[in-house]
Amino acid sequence: MARSIGMAADATVFRAVITKQLRDGGTVTEYEGPYGSIGAARARVSFWTNHMAVLDEETFEPTGESRASGYVERGTVTWARA
Repeated sequence: MARSIGMAADATVFRAVITKQLRDGGTVTEYEGPYGSIGAARARVSFWTNHMAVLDEETFEPTGESRASGYVERGTVTWARA
């Protein structure tokens, strides 16, 4: 997913690392970003945690558990002429 981020050459960037538990029991790790702020990356972790919330089978209310979890990584970008 391409991002348009205006930033200095040595700016810090952030990405969301999301681990999802699949219905077949497997797991998959996905990376979203880069983002120019830590808040934007945290928002993606929150989105997936809420989106994949485990629901009670009778009431369909969230149980407080989720099939997704994640964290934010910080990095820098090194630019080189292509």
